[in-house]
Amino acid sequence: MENNRLFKILLLLLEKKKTTAPELAELFEVSVRTVYRDIDRLSAAGIPVYTTTGKYGGVHLMDHYVMDKSLLSEDEQNEILLGLYSVSSIPHLSGNRMLNRLTALFDSKLDWIEFEHSPFEHIPEEEMERFNQVKQAIFARHPLSFHYVNSNGEASTEITYPIKLIFKNHTWYFKGWQQNEPKNNGFKTFKIKRISKLNFAAGYYDQSLLHPPTDESQEPPAKLPITQVLFSPTIAYRVHDFADPALVEPQADGSLRVTLHVEVDERLYSFLMSFGGDVVVLEPGYIQEELIKRHRRALEHLLDYQPSEQARH
Repeated sequence: MENNRLFKILLLLLEKKKTTAPELAELFEVSVRTVYRDIDRLSAAGIPVYTTTGKYGGVHLMDHYVMDKSLLSEDEQNEILLGLYSVSSIPHLSGNRMLNRLTALFDSKLDWIEFEHSPFEHIPEEEMERFNQVKQAIFARHPLSFHYVNSNGEASTEITYPIKLIFKNHTWYFKGWQQNEPKNNGFKTFKIKRISKLNFAAGYYDQSLLHPPTDESQEPPAKLPITQVLFSPTIAYRVHDFADPALVEPQADGSLRVTLHVEVDERLYSFLMSFGGDVVVLEPGYIQEELIKRHRRALEHLLDYQPSEQARH
């Protein structure tokens, strides 16, 4: 705890360059005498922190200071920087300010890891605004009203008490509570990309009253249907990106038979169609029939817009 406080004092001084012992004592809920003892410990560790008296006196850190390696080991420094690199790579969040500050503080960098954004991950300004509105609503305990389209293409108007933001599968969701929602004890999850007409609703809520019940009082999760899928050898490498190895059965010809425990909805059909002709649904048969219908519609659509022979020349 004491070492943690020393590190926080150092970060604060790095940002502000100057503070006072009473301010630090109030911030960390310790005595002024303890603060001066902490300053002595920092100074003894080779950190140029010093105190001055008088009207403009206080606790100071020398300009252009770089941290003495003795305070944190190289492994500990790398762990901190790695965590901040990870945060700075997540859309909508930015750890760059703290990252730059600590990189300068440690006089080091991570040259053994790199984070890259996909060129398809451009974040529209409207989505950024929605993300920030949800975040603000969570902090302020305000309900939200919005228009939503779920994964099956069904549109609805929602009024929800936002509880938490969730980053999953390269995109943002938020979990909210609805008074008249019968499923999952009133909790629903919404994909921020699918939200429109987002506004703050009137009212205020106590988040402590909205915690989901303990596991003992929850109903057992619904049993998901089993889908057997065969992936051809040419795209078998993609299977390892999503499938549990225990549910993958290699075949003699190099194809992979995979057992999926998933809801049969629009997301599943879109996922299976992304493999084109390299996937066969073995069971249940109605999924394969639906895929055939969808591929036929796609082919008819393409043929309708196929340029004529004269137009091609």
